[in-house]
Order: sequence, then C-alpha cells, then structure tokens
Amino acid sequence: MRILLFLGDFGMPTLSALLASPHRPVCAVVATATGAPTGRTPGEWIRARIRPWLWPGSPAPLPRDFRPWGASTILERAGIPHVKAVGLDAPDLVGLVETHHAELLLSVGYPKILPPSVLAAPPRGGLNVHPSLLPRYRGPSPVFWQVASGETQTGVTVHRLTASPDEGPILSQVETGIGAEETAGTLFLRLARLAASLLVETLGRLEAGAIAERAQDLAAASFQRRFRDEDSLLDWSRPAEDLARLVRACNPFPGARAFLPSGDCTRIWRARVASGPASGRPGEIVALRHSNFDVATDAGLLRVSTATSDRGHRFPGWGRPWPALRSGAVFTKGGAA
Repeated sequence: MRILLFLGDFGMPTLSALLASPHRPVCAVVATATGAPTGRTPGEWIRARIRPWLWPGSPAPLPRDFRPWGASTILERAGIPHVKAVGLDAPDLVGLVETHHAELLLSVGYPKILPPSVLAAPPRGGLNVHPSLLPRYRGPSPVFWQVASGETQTGVTVHRLTASPDEGPILSQVETGIGAEETAGTLFLRLARLAASLLVETLGRLEAGAIAERAQDLAAASFQRRFRDEDSLLDWSRPAEDLARLVRACNPFPGARAFLPSGDCTRIWRARVASGPASGRPGEIVALRHSNFDVATDAGLLRVSTATSDRGHRFPGWGRPWPALRSGAVFTKGGAA
C-alpha cells in the first residue's frame, strides 16, 4: 500500500515504526513544530541533563526516538522523498498524491486540516491518529485537556479522515491509564509510542481487508479548543486539586504560571495537594521550606517543589536566593506571557 505520510511531532515514533514495517511511506509532508536546540557548549549540554535531577519535574531533553527536528534526516537516509508543509496548498498536495501514486493518506500529529479535494485524491482515502478515546476530547489539544480535567483513562484512536476533523469512523483503539502524577509531556510521549504500534497493526489489517469501521457515537462526543497561553495561568480561587492537575498539564510547556508582587513570572513545574488547612488568603505563600513551599488556595494547600522565574531564579535555590519568593508573599493570576 502506497502511503503519503503527513507528519507532525506526535508522529516521530510512528515514522520509525513505519520504516521498520512493510508500510514504508512513498513520500512525506513534514510539519514538525519542535525546533532543534541551539548549539550548546559541553557545559550547557551537561547542565541540561543535570537540571531534572536537581529540580525534579523541570523540562528534560527529549528522548532519542522523539526528536522532531531530525525528521528530514531520517527520511533522507531512508531514501523517502519529503517536503516541508509550509506554503503548500490543496493543488500541491493533490499533485503529490498523483506524482507518487499514493493510495492512502496517513496523518500523524499533522497540525493542519486537509481539504476535501486532497482527501478525495487517493483511492483509499485517509487515516488519522488521535491521542484520545474518540469521540471524547476531539480537537487539537487533547493531551493537555485530559490531564487538566483529571481523567484517569485515555488512549489512541485510528479513524478515517473526513471534512470534519476527528469525526470520521473508527478503525481501531487502544486504551491506557493516566498516572496520578503523570504530566502532559510524559503522557504525550507514551501515547505517541502507543500510536506507532497500533497504527502498524491497523495498516496490516486494513491491507488484508480484515477490519471493520464503526461510526462515532455523537451522544458521547466532546470537543476541546486549542490550548492558549492564558490556560496556563493559576487561578488561586480554585481548589488545590484543580491547580495540581493544571501544573501537570502545563509540563513541559509552558509551565503553570503565576505572578509575584515583584512582577516575577513564576512557572511551577511540580506540585501536589498538601494536607492541612489553608490558613492564608488564596495565592499566599503560607510556609516556605528548603525543598518546597505551600500556597493557600480556595480549598486546600498546593505544595510546590519545583519552580522557576522568567528572571532566572530557581526553586529549590540550593543556596542561591530568590528574594521575591518569601513567606507571606501573594501570587496573582494576572500578567503577560
């Protein structure tokens, strides 16, 4: 089966799986969003790997099987023609289908909606891989919303591409749990790897004609909009449990944000609900220790163990002071990204 692959960040494990399977793409359209890290000195390289040990929960370097900036190199080494998605319109994409005699479109993390003329071009239509158990959590940011909403179960869905995004018939699904302390970043990576194995299996069954498609249950459908910067702002009038979930949903990007009276934009990377009464007003730091600090919320305490400021401060400080972070200071929600 001749596959035209539409590739985004989520599809990096799938790319490797396809290249090791009988379902190698004949061409790829690449729209990976994560850029390559800037050139680092040996010291910077070492610090990037030490930081997650000193400040647990802070963003860590991506694993080897998930480095989107390497997609073009991987495709070149495999001898697969590929183009960047920037500037391509519908006639260009239809032209790729015709030039490479593609039979099936495959979208994995591709951030753009394919127009009907493109979906109609190949004889077998198109498939998409979505990181939720459709029909729940349709939309472009399902991993963030599932973690922020406190879901305990999720999964991956392979479905038909249609003119209405995420609404096509389902070919296959696999379910998995969401860990109590799992972040959006670790869940994203885990679902991307799960998608790779599910997709290879699904393509094999599709080619053999041994797969049935089922319509999505409209009554169970839900849609969540794209993540916005303001979604990362901590609202201290909410319960601590909600805020702890938001911290995990905003890790590794952009970090759950709040603002100190000094104007410091504080990004909280790791936090949990702490026992005990919230004696201060919402947003007030009621206890400051060497390894964590407690912030009062509308219901309960949020215990923060890793935080940074956009001015270069880190908590824990390991001997380096963060003057604005003190007991009695009150975080606010407002400010700019």
